[in-house]
Amino acid sequence: MALNVKLEAFEGPFDLLFHLIEKNQIDIYDIPIAQLTDQYLEYLKDIEENKIDLASEFLVMAATLLSIKSRMLLPVPKDDQVQLELAVGDDELDPRTELVNMLVEYKKYKDIAEVLKNREEEQRKLFKRVPEDLSYLWNGEFNISNVNLENMKFIFSNLIMKKNQEGKLHTVSKDPYPLAKKVKEIYKIIASKSSVLFSKLFNKKCSKLELIVTFLAILELIKMNKIIAAQERLFDEIVVTSREVRQWK
Repeated sequence: MALNVKLEAFEGPFDLLFHLIEKNQIDIYDIPIAQLTDQYLEYLKDIEENKIDLASEFLVMAATLLSIKSRMLLPVPKDDQVQLELAVGDDELDPRTELVNMLVEYKKYKDIAEVLKNREEEQRKLFKRVPEDLSYLWNGEFNISNVNLENMKFIFSNLIMKKNQEGKLHTVSKDPYPLAKKVKEIYKIIASKSSVLFSKLFNKKCSKLELIVTFLAILELIKMNKIIAAQERLFDEIVVTSREVRQWK
């Protein structure tokens, strides 16, 4: 009966080295090269025994590890070692230095890749709202010369303040007051009358969300040049009129 062995898949030799380092809880700056080399070669042996195609870079890394291992095993005369340390320093004298530097760089990219992967997974959980098309209400003109925005802001702030005094809102369903629908509704009300007081466009029993959507709908109609908001004197009620009715008069 044949024995099937399932081996972990590694993207490259550095991926395998990191697996061995993490598995053995090795300090990356003080690698026991003999132990790491033996385990690395053991893994390659398992691959060959299971007849899996072996990438050339794995063999190159194996040769590099064996070279470092052999250099560390070679005895260095004490006098020569002192002279080398004075000439190049301890770090450059260590045969592992180049490998450690490459592993440190690889770890940086590996960590960044993990962060990007997590962000991608988080983004997949988000669903963005599709923008509403209000172009059918736009005639290409934009004129708010007759609108006192400061007073409109003052009145709207008072409406918000009154709603806040009624208590906190409970959770509402998703998008119960679409802006496009509210724009049509408000425009229909204004167009059906000669004029409407700004404050009368807000239902006293409406929620804070509907109040905000109503306000945005009015601003959208002003922007689209469909209605006119005017005020005779400071602090007087703002009167909203359909531009078509105004022109007819």
